[in-house]
Amino acid sequence: MKFMTEPENAGVSASLESLTGDSSALQTLQNEVRTLRSLFSAATMALLLLSFGINAFLYYQDRILRKELDAAKKMAQEFETVKRPIISSFITRLQDFARSHPDINPILDKYGIRPAAAPPAPAPSPANNGK
Repeated sequence: MKFMTEPENAGVSASLESLTGDSSALQTLQNEVRTLRSLFSAATMALLLLSFGINAFLYYQDRILRKELDAAKKMAQEFETVKRPIISSFITRLQDFARSHPDINPILDKYGIRPAAAPPAPAPSPANNGK
C-alpha cells in the first residue's frame, strides 16, 4: 500500500481547492483521513498484541496439559504392571473361595465376579466285564 507523500498531497489539495474552492472542507477531510489512518494503525497494533497474548496463553496451556498427560500415562502403566496382577490374583482367590462357600455368590454376582465353572468330574470308566 502506497502512502501519499507531502508533495503529492500538495498537488492533490491544489486541484481539489480549485474544484471546490473551499479549503476548510478540504482541511477537514485531510484531518479525518489522518484520524482514520491512526485509528487503523492502533486497531492493527491492538490485534497484533491480542494475537500474541492468545498464542502465549495457548502455549502455556499446551505445556500444562502435556505434563498432565505424561503423569496419566505413567499412572496407567503402573496400573498395568503393578496393580492389575494383584487384582487378578485376588479375584482368582475369591472365586476359588466361592466354590467352597456358595453363600458368597450373591455378593460376587452383585459386582459381576462370577466364580469360574468347576472342571467337570471325570466320567467313571466302564466296568470290565470280567475280562
